[in-house]
Amino acid sequence: MVQLPPRQANNFDLLRILFAWFVIISHSYVLNGLGATDPLFQVTNQTFLFSFIGVKGFFIISGYLIFKSMMVSTSIPEYLIKRVLRIFPALAVVLVLTLVAIYFIYPNNLIPFFKNKEVLAYFLGNMILFKPHFFISGIFNGQYSAAINGSLWTIEYEFFFYLFILLLFYVRTNKKLLRVLLSFLFAAFLIVRLFFYNWTVQTHFFIPLESLFDLGPYFLMGSLLSLFDLEALPYKNAIAAVLLGVLLVATYTNAGHVVVYFTLPFLVIYVGKKTSGLAAWVHTKIGDPSYGIYLYAFPLQQILIYFFKPSTFWLFVMSSIGAFVFGYFSWILIEKKALSLKRYFIKS
Repeated sequence: MVQLPPRQANNFDLLRILFAWFVIISHSYVLNGLGATDPLFQVTNQTFLFSFIGVKGFFIISGYLIFKSMMVSTSIPEYLIKRVLRIFPALAVVLVLTLVAIYFIYPNNLIPFFKNKEVLAYFLGNMILFKPHFFISGIFNGQYSAAINGSLWTIEYEFFFYLFILLLFYVRTNKKLLRVLLSFLFAAFLIVRLFFYNWTVQTHFFIPLESLFDLGPYFLMGSLLSLFDLEALPYKNAIAAVLLGVLLVATYTNAGHVVVYFTLPFLVIYVGKKTSGLAAWVHTKIGDPSYGIYLYAFPLQQILIYFFKPSTFWLFVMSSIGAFVFGYFSWILIEKKALSLKRYFIKS
């Protein structure tokens, strides 16, 4: 049986929780009808939302860790088993629980809930990933957004890149070649994003290209950084400080959306590789509830708005508490148990 490496008590768990929380902050404003006006947007010359940093940070860390997972996988089926067990069990549960919750607020004057094809489409479309379905007629219609769980839009891109990097599986032992290929892919995605944006909007593909070429550079740069030993990098602290300074200057000179592709990945991995007392506590006492936090926050916010119409501040507070609770139990009761099964699947 393949010996899987233990999870390390570095800052990655802590960062992912923080990034999930960033998304909650931005959605508290958006779902309450205030638009893209969160505090970070205001202090960064209207350049970055908290959700921007959160989602991009997720993809950077994912690129870094998932590429490492591919590197130690002995076969494609082994790699895919690990990825499927990480994504789908928790996703299936949140979809079912969300449908149970909205059943009680489903209008009586519409087609019966269990005969409504949109109910099945919501579950199956989001489980298939590449046909996401966010709406059910009559649900949240009077709110700023009628989406039941708008956060699910990123998962199809996440899984796409899980499959995409398998193109490099059979050359994974040649690190020099991998660095060249990943550098080329990063450059290609970035060029398309920066210079062929209109083409990505107008071209129809099974997955929307606009977001694909926006998120791709972050995932690929995270993967590329996994091939370097940052611990042995000389002057890494000075490099991180310079990159942070460059990002801050670019943010206030209208160049932030370009510079961020080169600076944010290094900064995220630099912080993630470090250890701290808080990270060790999170690792041993809490685990990795970030995926669950991300999955549950949006529908919780919609339900809170439906029943209580809270202020943006209280929406943020209540949804943060609720999402952290659901995220923790999702990790303990579903995700962690699902991941423990990978040893048996891999063995068979």
